[in-house]
Amino acid sequence: MHMQIDTAYRSIYVYAWDVLDIGVSAFVDAALAMGVTDVSLACSYHAGKFLRPHARKGPKVIFPEDGVLYFEPRQERYGEIKPQAHSDAAIRNVLADLLADGRLRVHAWTVLLHNSRLGAAYPHLTTKNVFGDRYVYSLCPMQPAVLEYARAVCRDLVQQYEPSSLILESPGWQPYAHGYHHEFAQLPTNAWLDVMLGMCFCDACQRAATEQDIQIKAVQQRIAGNINDYLSNPVPVTANQAQDWIQADLLRDQELRAFISLRQHRVTKLVSQIAAELRKTTQLAIIPTVQRPTADCWQEGSDLAALADVADYLEVPFYEPTAARAIHDARHTLRAIGDKPEKIRAILRPGYPDLNTGAELDTAITGLRELGISDFAFYNYGLLPQKQLDHLAATLNSQFGKDVA
Repeated sequence: MHMQIDTAYRSIYVYAWDVLDIGVSAFVDAALAMGVTDVSLACSYHAGKFLRPHARKGPKVIFPEDGVLYFEPRQERYGEIKPQAHSDAAIRNVLADLLADGRLRVHAWTVLLHNSRLGAAYPHLTTKNVFGDRYVYSLCPMQPAVLEYARAVCRDLVQQYEPSSLILESPGWQPYAHGYHHEFAQLPTNAWLDVMLGMCFCDACQRAATEQDIQIKAVQQRIAGNINDYLSNPVPVTANQAQDWIQADLLRDQELRAFISLRQHRVTKLVSQIAAELRKTTQLAIIPTVQRPTADCWQEGSDLAALADVADYLEVPFYEPTAARAIHDARHTLRAIGDKPEKIRAILRPGYPDLNTGAELDTAITGLRELGISDFAFYNYGLLPQKQLDHLAATLNSQFGKDVA
């Protein structure tokens, strides 16, 4: 593990364009006035469409460049997969400028394998579903070139800039129902279908499974048959019914369970290799899932206990409509990692669609602190209306007082 941060982590997630909207110095002033001590800056990100309610300059609705880096990559450090930097030099310089300002600890929020631009450029390295269809938005971490790219991005970023921590998002496979634009289906979907369509059967995954004596072709055939059977007569099912289907398939299919375990081992290996290459002054935090609840992270290859062992923190998005549900998710997450609250950084959304549009933020923080969690981050500076940012500031002052001044 790496050198521990002396004081509690209270960070605001932000995109570089939102920092530039008011300038680096003014942004830091605003963050400090809110009671924030840290900033989690997107340094590698995917495509999107974002409404910026309090933007002063530039577009109110922004379409970020797809799959680019928000710093200056050193191309000689990369192998088969070559990164692309953002086209605007000012955007690329925000990371260095925040570090130079020095008043906030800077954390490099890095989206690794959710990248449609790279998927389109290197389709043979993407996830391949049970029917042989490629998912352009999801690079497959079982592919050696993808593993090396992920390591190279992290090495490059940390060696050049030395952030306080590296926050890794999407170190594994993306779920079926997340990550691409205009996702359409004119039939009722459910969690079971999403899980089965999210499995990767590319050449690297099949080879790794075969090496572990998993009869992967038989697994693929069973899953394909089950999906085709459902698609021939799709019916709406409740969330509980879908979870029952998942559980039933896992209980009766030992080969499928072994394949899922293999996927988790691969993601843990990637994270452990990245951790080994970091400077001692840079910590490593893992966002284990993009799904709710956190317990579903296994679908992406995340093993909470194993990741907590190899990384300094799990940075968990407790994105829930109520404080009670966020606290319940945190309690379950803590059980999964052996009741180690010091390993958890909690991310909360202090506004719509979570926590009763932010009204239950104080209750959520109180409940998480009672579980022993002391590190918090909040998403996202540019997406929240000013009213919600003001409410966040008031809540931080109430919760932490002089600790955040």
